[in-house]
Amino acid sequence: MPHTQSRYQQDLGFTDARIFLGPGDIVVNTPVNAPLTRNAAGDWSFNQITTGITTIYGVNITNAIIRRTGFGEDLQEQFGGTGIPASAQPQVYRPDVIPAMSAAQQLQPRTALKLKGLKLLSFDVVYTIGTLALTSQSIRVDQTTFVNNAAKTITAVLAAGANGLATATQANPYVTNVALAAGQQVYRNLVDQQLWIDLTVVSPNTSVYTLYGFDCLVEFNYN
Repeated sequence: MPHTQSRYQQDLGFTDARIFLGPGDIVVNTPVNAPLTRNAAGDWSFNQITTGITTIYGVNITNAIIRRTGFGEDLQEQFGGTGIPASAQPQVYRPDVIPAMSAAQQLQPRTALKLKGLKLLSFDVVYTIGTLALTSQSIRVDQTTFVNNAAKTITAVLAAGANGLATATQANPYVTNVALAAGQQVYRNLVDQQLWIDLTVVSPNTSVYTLYGFDCLVEFNYN
């Protein structure tokens, strides 16, 4: 690829990024009810062993993945001539005279920024349910935006509900995929913005719940 003093900016994002948000990333509203536990080598989880309780697990995706807000194109505003307009840089890598392009040949500049940053598409919830079925599981996703000296804005990205999560016991871990609606699969690229996954687990007496984490599928465009 030849040298350029501009920036390479791609339009399309990559849709295959994965990030696993596990016990080191998740917060619990009542840690005493679901202590962080090393079950074995390579086996860490939150074990909800206090029964007859409601526990909420949360993770801020924007705390784990870098965002970009985007900026305008690097455009050549004037075509042709013997120098680089509005620049002190000498023209040493172009011919002395470049014929001017007609208006029909010139590229139309963008009127908005390229979309950059991260786009949450779906995520897997990894957990086990033992001894006795749960009363319920509910999961939601919310976007929180902060503006100086203004009330914070919280927008539902995924409405609270079971969204496919199980309540029955199972010997081996569940891996339940939760997908966002197409209209919510958008780039989260504003400043002072968070994207939270909240999981609420209600366990009856003697039920044992183990949460390993969330494996997120993300589209990203950083170039």
